[in-house]
Amino acid sequence: MDADKLRVAVFVSGSGSNLQAILDTCAEEGFPAEVAVVVSNREDAYGLVRAREAGVPTVCVPQRGFASREAHEEEILRRLEPHRVELAVLAGYMRVVTPRLIDHFNRLRPDGHGVVNIHPADTRAYQGAHGYEFALGMLPEHPERLSETRITVHFVDAGVDTGPIIAQRPVPVRADDGLDDLRQRGLAVEHRLYPEVIRMLAEQRAH
Repeated sequence: MDADKLRVAVFVSGSGSNLQAILDTCAEEGFPAEVAVVVSNREDAYGLVRAREAGVPTVCVPQRGFASREAHEEEILRRLEPHRVELAVLAGYMRVVTPRLIDHFNRLRPDGHGVVNIHPADTRAYQGAHGYEFALGMLPEHPERLSETRITVHFVDAGVDTGPIIAQRPVPVRADDGLDDLRQRGLAVEHRLYPEVIRMLAEQRAH
């Protein structure tokens, strides 16, 4: 634990490939942030295994048994207290977070933005869980195939994928792309971009 590093909580629900990229980058000499804890709402999330293998503490709070999303988040925040987290990083966390969690982390940051998320599409064009399908024209409400998608990291607000954009990177959609092809190329970009943004936030270069 380094007192000079930004302490990050990474929230995951699944395999945690972005988490792994963040863990690997944080382990590099001189990187200004560290993963203080990994949080999940699923006991079977492989991201928890990745955290334990890296020696990072975990907090798992399944949502069943809670009367509301806010009550679920209250328990998460209670269990995060010993870890002194300064920034929440959503990395495949398949829950829409509420103002209870957002406001808690926003109060901890000098710029008033304490929660970030990564999205596989331009959030000005599409919000929701199927960004790669959107780019390929696979959604009934959007059958048009795009020439590219734009991996987006944004601050989280009370909407779904509506917060201010921090950074974007384009990923071309090729003529022969299937969903797995585009997702794999997109994930490679996600794995580079998310640690870059965390560095920017740690160095107070993103507002």
